[in-house]
Amino acid sequence: MYDQRVQLLFEPQSIAIVGASSDPAKASGLPLRNLLQSRFTGKIYPVNPRATEISGIPCYPSVTDLPKAPDVAVLMVNARLSPQVLEECGRKGVKAAVIGSAGFAESGAEGQERQGQLNVIAKQYDIRVCGPNCHGTFNVIKGIPVGYDHSFSLPLKPGPVAIASHSGALLGVLGHRAVQANQGLSYLVSNGNEMDLDLCDFVEFFLEDETTKVVAVLMEGLKNGPRFLDLARRSHELKKTIVVLKVGKSERGAITTMAHTARMAGSGEVYEAAFRQFGVISTDTVETFLGAAQLAAHQPVPRGGRIFVMTSSGAGASLMADKASEYGLELADISEEAKGRIPQRRSAILTNPFDTAGTSRAPGFLSSVCEAFAADGANDCMLMYLGPLAVRHEYARNFAASAEEFGKTAAAIINLSEPDVREIFQRHHIPVFDGATDACFKILRGYIDYGRFLRERASKLQERSHAPATRGEPKTVFKSHPGLSMLPPSATVELLKHYGFQCADYRLVSNCEEACDAAAKLGFPVILKAVVANVAHRSDAGLISQRISNEEELRLEYAVLQAKAREMAKGSVAISVEKYFAHDLEVILGVKYDTTFGPVILCGLGGVFTEILKDYALRLAPLTETDARDMLSSLRAFPVMQKSPARLQGLIDALLQLSQLAVELNGKIKAIDINPLMLASDSSEWTVLDAKFHL
Repeated sequence: MYDQRVQLLFEPQSIAIVGASSDPAKASGLPLRNLLQSRFTGKIYPVNPRATEISGIPCYPSVTDLPKAPDVAVLMVNARLSPQVLEECGRKGVKAAVIGSAGFAESGAEGQERQGQLNVIAKQYDIRVCGPNCHGTFNVIKGIPVGYDHSFSLPLKPGPVAIASHSGALLGVLGHRAVQANQGLSYLVSNGNEMDLDLCDFVEFFLEDETTKVVAVLMEGLKNGPRFLDLARRSHELKKTIVVLKVGKSERGAITTMAHTARMAGSGEVYEAAFRQFGVISTDTVETFLGAAQLAAHQPVPRGGRIFVMTSSGAGASLMADKASEYGLELADISEEAKGRIPQRRSAILTNPFDTAGTSRAPGFLSSVCEAFAADGANDCMLMYLGPLAVRHEYARNFAASAEEFGKTAAAIINLSEPDVREIFQRHHIPVFDGATDACFKILRGYIDYGRFLRERASKLQERSHAPATRGEPKTVFKSHPGLSMLPPSATVELLKHYGFQCADYRLVSNCEEACDAAAKLGFPVILKAVVANVAHRSDAGLISQRISNEEELRLEYAVLQAKAREMAKGSVAISVEKYFAHDLEVILGVKYDTTFGPVILCGLGGVFTEILKDYALRLAPLTETDARDMLSSLRAFPVMQKSPARLQGLIDALLQLSQLAVELNGKIKAIDINPLMLASDSSEWTVLDAKFHL
């Protein structure tokens, strides 16, 4: 349950504005101006020692001098004065504050120290703080702006979408674009540095609010990743939707080891994996962010991924077919029943995408085709691509009305940017894009994926209730190898076998004669691998031999490999003789520990081309079988993997084993590379050929 003081920030009965100004050109003048222009009926207390009244309202010299403690204090004073003012608020009994000033943790060491002082004071007096360096909150439903964001003075329409944003400037942009899109909003908050209250606190409040159906979150990062994922689960229980615009995706993860997994699984990729796995709709622009929120707030979730496109030109139809293919959307067939509902079916060209061609002016034609396609169970969602058709207004009206009547998910792209045509779609709450083809296809793709997540959610919940029993770690593995950056091969194999992995048979040797004896026992062909401490990628370093078929080849390869390894290690080295397996598929499995979300599992096409091909997927541990199957199905190499059901199930089992390992060894290792995990040509069993545990 959310903290009641969060609600106080949106529903105060009294507000003090500390540092209030009569000049609306200044940021410090905006909170009072916004309140005076709003529907707020509570008490307003301007605080400024240099004024006795502002805009006809009595002004007080300090918070201490106020006649009573306000519900919320808005601090618009210099950052250096903020700790003193917040302490006055605490002594007065204020329980919630918005600190709009900049000059804190975002501005360097001195600002960080100042923010630390604020944090101590807030905790001492039990004050919940929005900010600092934020624009405040806005209850659009009741018309209560508590801050100075640009959007707080706009003619925002009440509606079912709440927006929580780290950025104040972009919140202003979102408010402006919401007005243009005729999108109603319930609440807005810009939280800035989130010294105290973070995005999760506001998301929790919005989810529990009856008027809010969609929570839209513009984030730079999360202070508490697991809590956000718990809120995502809660959103599905409440039948509400979270839409996210994550900025700063190019930032790399904090792990600095040499692991393939750590380099490949950057911070942005992990966020995207988390969103997909937990049913959060992720977007990449302001346009798609608002469009996805509007779609989720007003349009039914698609039953599947079959799309029907209606256009007004042949070239437009071709373009839409190309884009559907690019975004992996299936163009729906037209059922015979739908064709039978169209009187002009003999003269019309009934294909998908559908072009009105020359029949658009025939009496009743537009209404009949729109109704027929909207009612058709052969498609799951509809898109209109509208150009300079003479009857485009009629076409738009029939499309929008039919989609609404038959409960079909719908979106529109208009190419002439005409306000009156846009308004036709907006009246029916259909997201409309001015020529932004890619933005429209992205939100449809995201909403279709969201629908698939909801359909699979029940099975995932059941799988999570049957988690495997804890295996427990081999107690001697880590104690026996202190001070190393990587586990040695013997300990690596021991750990992998403990968690159910099959590993290639090997022998460690110290001279050529031992190598020949080991090869004879293992059976040719074999390969040789030099064991050099802290070398993660032996193939890159030339420490792995070619396939060896006989003793003569082995002696030659051994001499070359030993010399190279000794030079690299500056001393004696061990050589591993391993059984060689002919194989037709190599996979990489990996683990990294993300600072936000914890253990992350990676799976992709393996071998020496892992980072070049970049065909991989990420999910958070623990995995369910559905998660593992979803990971694999997202790979470009999946058609090869699914040729054999037994092989595919073996790889799913390996992912579940690795997931359990990652969870149970959290805090003991930094990253894992299993590369390659190979599938022998004549087997359905997967075998680890090489692995690294980074400590």
